[in-house]
Amino acid sequence: MLRILERFGSLGGTNTTEAVRQHYRAHDRVLIVTDEQYAASYHGDPTSQLPANVPVYTWNLAGYRVGHGPSGAGNRHTFGGLTDHAFRLVPLLEAGAGAAWPWQPQAA
Repeated sequence: MLRILERFGSLGGTNTTEAVRQHYRAHDRVLIVTDEQYAASYHGDPTSQLPANVPVYTWNLAGYRVGHGPSGAGNRHTFGGLTDHAFRLVPLLEAGAGAAWPWQPQAA
């Protein structure tokens, strides 16, 4: 495999921000699988290209430095690693987003 990769030489980095900008078409959510090796000062936060109400789920496969965008608040989530069950997190998080304690009134 390494010999095959050597034929390609340097392919540069991944511009996740531009990829999101080019391919987002009013989707109801965005899933990103990346190594998060990007230049924040050059490319900017890829999640800022999307409306704030669109959930973004990022799987960071390499853990290189800090994440490319916010995580853990609102509807922006970043996970480390990727398994066969990783995408099951999306409906679980979305189902729990509007959850309340049993004694609290449910939002309409």
